Amino acid sequence: MSEKKFLFLYPIEKIIGFEIERWGWAEEGGKEKFREKYKNMLNECIDIRYRKNGFEINYVVFHGSSVSDVIQIQPTDKIIEVEIDFETHKTKSLYPNEDFILDRLGPIKTLRVAGFHLFDCVERVARRAYERRIDTLVDEDLTENFGFMIKDPEFKIDTFPSYNPRKEGDRYFEMFMRVRRGKPWFWQDY
Repeated sequence: MSEKKFLFLYPIEKIIGFEIERWGWAEEGGKEKFREKYKNMLNECIDIRYRKNGFEINYVVFHGSSVSDVIQIQPTDKIIEVEIDFETHKTKSLYPNEDFILDRLGPIKTLRVAGFHLFDCVERVARRAYERRIDTLVDEDLTENFGFMIKDPEFKIDTFPSYNPRKEGDRYFEMFMRVRRGKPWFWQDY
């Protein structure tokens, strides 16, 4: 069992389907073609960035939900079901217990967190892991940003992070960094 873990939060169809709809509506070839592109590139990112680098792959789903068919689950992957269902989370703003999730991973030295949503569920789990003194970093590419990111011709499947906010002419750098100050689980070596 590896002590390097990749954790993908809530890749259920209701969320992934929404993200594909959100980013794929104007794609040449339609939403189905975009869904296929999204599926292929997401799974390739997970495989190259994590699985091939010795990370154990973990998917977290809400109670009673299953992993979307966009995700290509491998026999060695682990699925963790949390104690609340999606509707309760959505309507009552209740969140799964971060320690419950982290405890299900077993021994962890290195944790990379992705999924939905970057400044909500993903940040909550990453912050808690960091508080537990786990080497934690959020892969911002593999969040709700993914549908947008894969439209960029400079997007790199094998590079984490793929995006460099300091690239020339990017007016969002200061805003980008302001949100991350004081949050080491977000800081990446740009």
